[in-house]
Parts: sequence; structure tokens; C-alpha cells
Amino acid sequence: MNKLIAVTIGDINGVGIKILINLWLANKINNFVLVTNLNIFNNFLKKNKIKLPLELYKTKKQLNYNKKYFYIYDYPSKNDIENTYLSLKKSYDLTINKYCKGIITLPLNKNIIKKNCNKNFMGQTEYFQNIDNKNISNMIFYSNNLIILTLTTHIPIKRINYYIKKKNYIFDKIESFNKTLIKDFNIKKPRIAISGVNPHAGEEGIIGNEEKKYILPIIKKLKKNNINIIGPLSADSLFYKENLKKYDSFICFYHDQALIPFKILKGFNGINYTGSLNIIRISPDHGTAYDVTINEINNNSLYECFKNINFFINNRSKID
Repeated sequence: MNKLIAVTIGDINGVGIKILINLWLANKINNFVLVTNLNIFNNFLKKNKIKLPLELYKTKKQLNYNKKYFYIYDYPSKNDIENTYLSLKKSYDLTINKYCKGIITLPLNKNIIKKNCNKNFMGQTEYFQNIDNKNISNMIFYSNNLIILTLTTHIPIKRINYYIKKKNYIFDKIESFNKTLIKDFNIKKPRIAISGVNPHAGEEGIIGNEEKKYILPIIKKLKKNNINIIGPLSADSLFYKENLKKYDSFICFYHDQALIPFKILKGFNGINYTGSLNIIRISPDHGTAYDVTINEINNNSLYECFKNINFFINNRSKID
């Protein structure tokens, strides 16, 4: 396997590619190849008056990586939007075929991809789950020992109950998450705390019956399968300092229930890790940020992706 990381182009009009270039110019990152159509990328550089010493990466040759060059994996593409979408597949192919050791995905605009390339596109997490032929993947947010799983991802609030009631969905997601904690995070005996979906975890059914009727039976079943999990706990007190010390990881039922506390606690230092795939894929925990100027750019999240990717690769290689 090559030591290179495959980096997707993301939305070339967003902040991701600018952050990547800034970090490379500052000599903070290396050993990566940007997966993009070369002509489109050259047009971007010309438009933004950026000069880079580009070098093409060809998989047929063994690469002797030189930090002086900015490496590109080139392929045909008609326009910026198609380039964004194709970059996902090309990066996956490079990684699953061991030309690269993992993928860092730059932010993209889901609506643009959905409208122009794939009407069923829900997000990068779901895309890699499908292309990897997995029934389950997990969207995990990680920063400095804080690990949070969101059981549902990019869905409307009114759809959450569908997944709570869906047979085996929650059980399978949490069982898979427990394996990821062991395999990829190197936590031998994970201690997991799970939130309720209703305020105050339903208050014994006064506010809602989801906890008593659906969630508690699943937790009992997980415990019988030797998974150390406690809950459902009230989401508004789940992330108290005492709990942060007591548990290795936390589970929330929907996107904002997980992301609001995570971003308050960790700011721009978090990363998004996709669990249960055959490949390693991580991304910064921010979006395209079209309205951010070059002076407002925060490099931390993408930098953390580069700092942490070997952590996951090395942990998994020990078990594999």
C-alpha cells in the first residue's frame, strides 16, 4: 500500500480546497494526492492567482513522494459539479485498491450534487456506505477523546421515529459502533452512554413513550450481548463534565442533538469519521462556507484530519 492519503476536491468554490492549499503552503501537511480533474483545478488556481508546483500521480508507477510537489490524480470531467462527484468514486477506487491508505473528503454541497449528478444523493457518509456495499455505516464525531455517534444523519425530525421503530436498526447501529470503538479507536472495553429522544428521556412515558417502548428493550438486548451501555439519559445533561470522564463515547438520536454539544465543546477542532467501512474515511466537521473570506479561514478541522488519520489506520491494521 502507498503511504498517500486521497483527498477529494469537494466543492471547488467552497472553503475546503483553500484550507488544503493553505496548510500545504505552510508545510503542515504532506503525503496526500488531490483527486481532481487537472484542467478544472488549473482554472481554479489561475482564477485565484495561486501558483503551485503540480505533479501528476500515476498508479502504474511507484511514487517516491517529494514534499516540494503538490500531487494530483487526474481523470476526465466535464465541469466543476461532475468533478466534485467523480472525485468521491475515484478516491474510493484508489483506496480500496490500496494505492492510497485512506480518504479525507473536503466539504461539498449536497443539493448541487443531488440536482445535477445523483437525485438520491444524501451525503458523503451515505455515499460511501452504498459504494462499499454496507448495510450499516456510522457518522462519528471525534475530537481529543470525545466520541459521539448520531444514529440518524441527514433526515427530517419527523422521520426519526421511523428509524427508532425500524426492526434491528438501532441495535445493529450500536453493535457496529461498539466494534468500531474496539477496532478503530483502540478502546478495549468501551463504556457507552446513550441519550433519550424526548426531553428528559421521556420522563417515564409522560413526555413520550419511545424510551420505554422501543429504546429500553434495545439497551437490555445490547447488554445481553456484552455491550457496556447505559441509558437512555436526558440529552440536556448527557455531556456534563462528570459524564465526559465516566464514558468513552456517547450516542445521540439525531444530527443536531449530537452536533450542537460537540461543536460547543470542541469548536473547529473536530473531525467526522465514518465507521464500519472497508476503507478509512474522515472529513472536517464544517461545510462549504461560501461566505468565508481567506482571512476568516480556520484550518483546524482539516489539519486534525491529517493528524488523526494514521491513528485509525494503525489501530485497524493491528486487528486486521
